[in-house]
Amino acid sequence: MIVNRERALRAVEAAKREFEEGLMRARGGDQAGALKHFQEATEYAAKAVLVAYGVDYPRIHDVGRFLLTIRDRYPAWFSERADEIARITDDLARGRVRYRYPYEFPPEDYEAMAREAGPLVERALKSCQRLLGELFSHG
Repeated sequence: MIVNRERALRAVEAAKREFEEGLMRARGGDQAGALKHFQEATEYAAKAVLVAYGVDYPRIHDVGRFLLTIRDRYPAWFSERADEIARITDDLARGRVRYRYPYEFPPEDYEAMAREAGPLVERALKSCQRLLGELFSHG
């Protein structure tokens, strides 16, 4: 059953804004800030999918793994991407504290992490947007 259309769409829009902010931060040389926004983007995108499917997830940041609990309800193309989306969502959530206190860690750590995360976050976000578009195109 597909539920919570408006809430899911608001969440995926918030994910898009966070991703765009992350890209802007990365271009400006603030890699820790970029990662902070990338983390928010994946969290919101994953939560948008869970909301759309009526999953009552815990109010935590690392919700990616919950995407896998309903894999059988997704279209095949999204099910094939669910592991990667879950992984980047939870990996970024585990690093959340690091992005909040960037002065505690060497800057080169953030640069490599942001370079690697950016394309994965973009792919995850686009997949979640596409899924919601398909789910809600009929009404």
